[in-house]
Amino acid sequence: MNPNPKDLTAENAESAEKKRENSVFSALSAVKKYHRWLLVVILLLAFGLRIHNLEVQSFWNDEGNSARLSERSISLIIEGTASDIHPPLYYLLLNQWRKLVGDSEFGLRSLSLFAGLLVVPLTFVLAKNLNAKARRRRGKSKDWLLGLMAAALVAINPGMVYYSQEARMYALLGFWAVLSTVLLLRWLSVSSDQYSVNSKSSLVWGGAYVLSAVAGLYTHYFFPAILLVHNFFILLKIIQDYRTNFTIHNSLFTIKYWPLLMLATLLLYAPWMPVFLDQFGSDPISRPGIGEFATAVFHFLTFGQTMELEASLLWLVAGLLVIGVVYGRSKLILPIFGVLVPLGMMYATGTTGSEYHKFLMVAVPFWAIWLAAAFTETNQRGVRLLAGVLLLVLPWGMWQSLQNMYGDPVYARADYRAMAQRILAEDHPNAGVILDAANQWEAFTYYFPDEGDVYPLPEGRSRPTPEAIDATLSQIAAQHDRIYAIFWGEAQRDPERLIERWLDAHAFKATDEWVGDVRFVTYAIPSAPATEMETAVSLPFGENIMLDGYTLGETTLRPGDIVEVTLFWETAVPLQNRYKVFLHLLDENGNLVSQRDSEPGGGLALTTTWQPGEVVLDNHGLLLPSELPPGSYRLLLGLYDLANPADRLPITTSDGITDTYLLATVTVSE
Repeated sequence: MNPNPKDLTAENAESAEKKRENSVFSALSAVKKYHRWLLVVILLLAFGLRIHNLEVQSFWNDEGNSARLSERSISLIIEGTASDIHPPLYYLLLNQWRKLVGDSEFGLRSLSLFAGLLVVPLTFVLAKNLNAKARRRRGKSKDWLLGLMAAALVAINPGMVYYSQEARMYALLGFWAVLSTVLLLRWLSVSSDQYSVNSKSSLVWGGAYVLSAVAGLYTHYFFPAILLVHNFFILLKIIQDYRTNFTIHNSLFTIKYWPLLMLATLLLYAPWMPVFLDQFGSDPISRPGIGEFATAVFHFLTFGQTMELEASLLWLVAGLLVIGVVYGRSKLILPIFGVLVPLGMMYATGTTGSEYHKFLMVAVPFWAIWLAAAFTETNQRGVRLLAGVLLLVLPWGMWQSLQNMYGDPVYARADYRAMAQRILAEDHPNAGVILDAANQWEAFTYYFPDEGDVYPLPEGRSRPTPEAIDATLSQIAAQHDRIYAIFWGEAQRDPERLIERWLDAHAFKATDEWVGDVRFVTYAIPSAPATEMETAVSLPFGENIMLDGYTLGETTLRPGDIVEVTLFWETAVPLQNRYKVFLHLLDENGNLVSQRDSEPGGGLALTTTWQPGEVVLDNHGLLLPSELPPGSYRLLLGLYDLANPADRLPITTSDGITDTYLLATVTVSE
């Protein structure tokens, strides 16, 4: 009997498919022989990315807190963190770490470097142990490939690299999250063996899990999200056992002993529980839409915070997630929980802003496994090819983010080192430094040795009152001729900007520049505020603004001094446009040697807020360059439209119309 041609066609197709599968597995097996070396390469890559430029940037505010808090004794660290927003373990570890490596930026950040580095091999181990049954299918298990790909994604993950270069606890938080999960799976694996459930192995692995979970709790208050992940996973395993066997016989050991592990964890954390509960305030919660929140965190989990959101790349990420879910099936239950539960906790607690994305270090390993599963968990050639292409695109975006992190000043941390060095270099004999808000003190004084002339304001935890600010700043101004002010976080501690308003009213602002996300301002403090007009001029600027007159400070100065100018403005009608005041200092050849451009009142008395008939006192300072040669210089004044700097207001003088007015001749001596 001749075979049916249709049967031969089907048989040939099946045979060809088997050959393709065998060729794929043969290729994978050939690579598997070198997977240990590949893991070493991945670790070297991770180490290189984390150590590169580790000490280049200055400590910022929170890192300064780590540096100064960890230098205390153990008892004072515990006492200090009891009133802080973070538990003590990271600071205690850093206290011992600095004894080994020193207290430089490199030394203090290196603890995070190694914590973040260890996340890479732990992610490999976690991915390999997600499915014990698959591991027993020799020759067909691709768990090692899943582990390598996930480890590679964590190695180059910009968010993980960023927080592995910061002297804070977030890389350590990610380490405890993945370590405790690995230990949980190991405990479950040992406990599921009917011959070893009563052995010491189960006790050892259970104890190790408890210690890692307690360490996570003492590292950060967000770690309970990982405990929720673990409890949801255990509950689902029990439900699956019942649905599969109509009995919970296989889960009896877990049901009996898992609550004991949780109880042991809570008992070890009990001494700190009152402090933990105090962290929950009653502030109103504001949340974005779920879609907006998900877009932001998916971008951060993949590309970090040093790259603008790219919708096209996020669509690629979404495609990988879908492929992973469809083909990963039960293997991805734990990674999916590891991503969605922390996101759900952030959304529920209102910690949804970009400043809270660092909490997601707990989710990065799970996220990497989920993405890598899109390639490893399908045997369909076309789907695997598509997933491979998508996965190759992601490192391109990650590399762009890493380049921005290393070299783009837009994403640089606030440079307290440079600000402190500048103040020290100017070496003013009687300068003070005001830090607004007060939690800049640790970062700044790490670089600035004279703490006695540094004033963290506002004092206390409550918002300042005008009376308290006036009393405090009057006392400070009486002690100094120059004030350097560093403004950061005013919206939380000084929302009415009382400190800056007082300084602008009683001192002369000479410089005002952004250094990262903080403002660095220089003021000259006069012997007495200029409340009286010394020179009356009644000069019209444009059609509606009148300069009634001005008062000048000393006009014979030295390089590095500040020219003090008080202007008295008035308008007859409400103004619709915002104007900037400019002061230019010209040498004898008409060359510009110094300038100061600012809206009136240091930017707090905008022309659009002037009331008709009201005299506006407007203080300005002009810093003379430290290398300015001796000689005579002309000090010129003008106004221009903020929206169009080339549009200067015409000034009507007795000599005609001009766009600058000569205030004085400044003499610079040696």
